[in-house]
Amino acid sequence: MSISPEFNIETQTFRFVPSVPIDHAEAITLASGTKAGDYVVVSHEEPRATYVIEPNGSILVHGLSRSEVAELAVQELLLNLGLPLEGLSMDSGEIIVSFSLGKNVLLEIAEKRFSDIEMDERIDAIRISASLHKATIILYDNGKGVVLGQSSRKVSEMAVRHWAEKLDNEEALA
Repeated sequence: MSISPEFNIETQTFRFVPSVPIDHAEAITLASGTKAGDYVVVSHEEPRATYVIEPNGSILVHGLSRSEVAELAVQELLLNLGLPLEGLSMDSGEIIVSFSLGKNVLLEIAEKRFSDIEMDERIDAIRISASLHKATIILYDNGKGVVLGQSSRKVSEMAVRHWAEKLDNEEALA
């Protein structure tokens, strides 16, 4: 039997390093930022996102899942601050992918049959150490879950498909 999970990217973090570091005082004044310790936090409405300006003047973007949208939003911020767009670099951070297997999961069977799976009593779910895919999968008995610790959507999806097949083969899916 073939499992066809449905996936959704919930969020991803992006770090942008402008050629001219952002001055915290200017971010507070010109972009309505709020000082939070050594950081400045700026809320963006359209698209809805949060910028965290780090002590070194780089920008972490939270709340967006597409790099192109995050880059455009950061470019707008830089233009509002009167800073150049040239030399802007980006790194992608971790992604949170939610999914549904479309089947229920027999958590106790899954935990007993695999050493890479442990029951997380706090959230009533299993935690799968998907070391082959360098990720953690949290899976609930209703077949819904999330992939954590991975920065690639494709690798996250491969991890879920891999474990769905293993669980199905061990008759831990109903």
